[in-house]
This record gives sequence, C-alpha cells and structure tokens, in this order.
Amino acid sequence: MTFDAEELTVKVFVTEKQEARIIDLDEYVIGAVASSIPPEFPQEALKAQAICCRTLAVKRMGIFGGTGCKRQPGFDICTDPVHCQGFMDIEDRQKAWANRYEEFTNKIRAAVKETSEIVMVYNNNPIEAVYHEACGGCTEDSENVWGNKVSYLRRVECIYCKDSPYWNTTKNLPIRELKRRLAINFDDNRTDIKEIPGLISGVNSTASGRIKKIQIGDMVFNGEDVRSLLGFSSTRFTWRVSGVSFQIMGLGNGLGLCQYGARGMALLGFPVDEILKFYFTGVELKQLEKPTYLKPLIGKTIVLDPGHGGDSGGSGPMGLSEGYVNLEIARALAALIIKDGGNVVLTRDKNEYVSLSERVRISNENKPDITISIQQNIFPDDQVGGTESFYYPGDIEGKKISEYIHRELVTALPLSDLEVKQADLFILRETNNPSVMVKVACLSNPQEERLLSEPEFRQKVAKSIISGIEAYYHD
Repeated sequence: MTFDAEELTVKVFVTEKQEARIIDLDEYVIGAVASSIPPEFPQEALKAQAICCRTLAVKRMGIFGGTGCKRQPGFDICTDPVHCQGFMDIEDRQKAWANRYEEFTNKIRAAVKETSEIVMVYNNNPIEAVYHEACGGCTEDSENVWGNKVSYLRRVECIYCKDSPYWNTTKNLPIRELKRRLAINFDDNRTDIKEIPGLISGVNSTASGRIKKIQIGDMVFNGEDVRSLLGFSSTRFTWRVSGVSFQIMGLGNGLGLCQYGARGMALLGFPVDEILKFYFTGVELKQLEKPTYLKPLIGKTIVLDPGHGGDSGGSGPMGLSEGYVNLEIARALAALIIKDGGNVVLTRDKNEYVSLSERVRISNENKPDITISIQQNIFPDDQVGGTESFYYPGDIEGKKISEYIHRELVTALPLSDLEVKQADLFILRETNNPSVMVKVACLSNPQEERLLSEPEFRQKVAKSIISGIEAYYHD
C-alpha cells in the first residue's frame, strides 16, 4: 500500500539550535540531502543520497516501528551528523548557496521527488543507509567500524572516487604535534638513534663518533661520500626524527555509500539503483508502506528461539519431546507474525540441538526488535503446573513485553499463573535486544503434556503470544 508522502512528518531535534521541529518527510529529506552532499553533483548521485537520507529517517521513525533518536528521547531523529544525520533548513541553504539557492534547491527537490517513497530494504526492513564522502579505493566492513557484522555493509573495491580531492592526500605532522595530539611519550630530542628501519641502517662509526660507513635507503656509502654529497662540514654527524608524513586515502569511515564514488558512477551513466546496490550488498529498493494500527508488526523483526532441540530437552510421561513442542509453537507463531506484516528469524527450524551461544549469535546478528524464547517447565512433582514468563533484570522493554504476553497466555489458557519473574538466564542476558522467555506449561504434568500434544492448543498459545506482542506495540 503506497500513500502520499506529504501525510508523514518527522519529529526532528535541531541540535545546533536546541529546538524541536515537526517537518514533512519530503521537506526533511531535501534538508538532509542539502547538508550531506555537494549540490553540484550529478542528478543520479543526488537521487542516491535522497534514498539514503529517507531510508535512514524511516528506520528511526516511530510510526514505522523505529526506536527514534537515542540521544534525544521523544524525537525520531536529530541533526547531529555524527549521531543521526545533518540537516540544512531554508535559512541555512540561502546563506550557504547565496545566488545559487534556487538552482540548487530545485535540483535537490527534483531528486527527492523522482525517488519519492523509495527506501532501501534488506530482508524487507529499512536499512541503516549510512554514507561517507570518499572511500579512497575500498569501502569498509561494518564490524571493523562498529564492532558488529551487518550483512548489507560489506567491503567493496571502488575506483569511482579516484577523481575526488580525497583519493590520496598527505598530512605532515611534526613529532611534537604528534605527541600532543595522541598524548604519547617520545623523546624527539634524541640524537643517539642508530638506525631508522628502511631509511638509515648499517652504521659503522669511529671511536670519535665519525661515520665510516652507512646505508641510506638501498645504497651503502662511506662517511666522506655522504659529507660531500649532502654538503656536511664533517663526517661526525647524528640524526633525529623531526616529523612524520602520512598518506591518507579517502574521507570518512568508509561505511555504505561513497558519495564521490556515486558521483563517478553517475558521470559514467549508472542509474541510481545500480549505484546503491553496488555499495549496499543484497539490498532492494522498495516503495514505502504505511504502517497501520491493525498491523503494528510491519517492519518489525522478531527472533523466535524454540529451546531444547534434539535430545537436549526433557520429555513428558507420555514421551512428548520438549524440543518438538517448542518448535511447533514457534512455527505457528512465526506464521501469525508474518501474516501480521512482521519478519521472523528462527534460531532453529528443525528438531535438532543448537547451542545457547549460537542461538544468541543468531539473534544479535539479525538485530531484531524482540527475541522470544519458547520453552516448557519440567518439575519432579508431576502435579505442579502453570505458565510463567521471564525477563532479564534491568531490561525495561523486556519486562513490558513479558507482562503483555503473560497476561494474554493466562487469560486464554486453562493453566495456573506462575507469574512474570526476572531471571539472570543466558539467553536473556546475552541478547542485545528486548528479550522474553515464555515457559508455556509443565511438560512433567500429564494433563498439561496432553494439552501440549494438541495442535489446537499450540495454536492457541501462538495466538496468545502474538496478541501480547500487538498489545505491547499498541501501548
């Protein structure tokens, strides 16, 4: 379902002026593009930037299920380019562009209009569409910058920014300046350094300190030759390092879109979709879908963790396997989530053992909105039964989700309420997102084992869990 983008507004915190603004989405994208890329760039490059800016905003916007600006609660995004992305309002653009204001504004407005409602998605979710000025020949893998792997932010070799002023630059720093900026210790007054690997080596001196032989670079000289060739007054000389010359390739952190690379590709005739798919691995360009109250899971990713696969779990008096039950509930729940517009990742899709650490890795790598671990209780006393839910201490959102899900379960199921509890459990502690563990019933209880064996009961469990998830997002 597409819609008029003018219906959407962005809650923006203007960092420079410490003020709040509510801005139409397209107008916001115009200001973000103006702030992030030279307006003189060719149109396809501006269109690529417009899609990046729109996607970044949509990923954060609360109406699309985003978490908003983490630095400024209550706002979708801020104008700090280091934290979210920059923004230039009309007044800023008029000052910066002077008599070219109309020309540049019309150019950017056209790029935004021609890409209206288009965002980049990976697994049907808007991506973190980051960008930088110039990669200097190669973009970077996300884990080398952020510390975690993002599937669509993979290193690509790039020759398209070779004409940029940042392809290869030189920065000369005196040793004393290097010491000051890096707060390091280095005696820059030393003159007793015997060798500088790759430059000066093989030094042979007389007892009085005069140079007899010395290798400079790949040539060996006697002291007199050096004195003569370099115009020294004596062969009794020393040396010290006074500065370092750094060769720098590119500008920025190297993640995502290389803007000068996009310029180079546009000048060669590449269309915007090919430009973006070159820099973002495995993405698709998609028309934005407006989320509705009836489908609050649109754009959400939920990891379902059916615990105790294979022979790792227990079984009931009739021999019903916990691993099988957990997987069947997870499959039923996954179907409901997908029908509701959400995306699902299962930590296992067959009744086999998957280690706790691997299940955590799967969750964290997919960066879900929620992780739900589905398990059953087994007690020595076969008369004990009921439903209980867990969250990790301090996980505020996990606590809320647990309470919503648990309320639906105990309302719908003919089981005792064992309450919502906090617990320091590995799967809850190590996942980097709001996490819940639901222990639906007691497999050791014969009556509850019989219920768990029934497909209708497992479907009722799945419906109760998704009702709890929806209630959480409706709140």
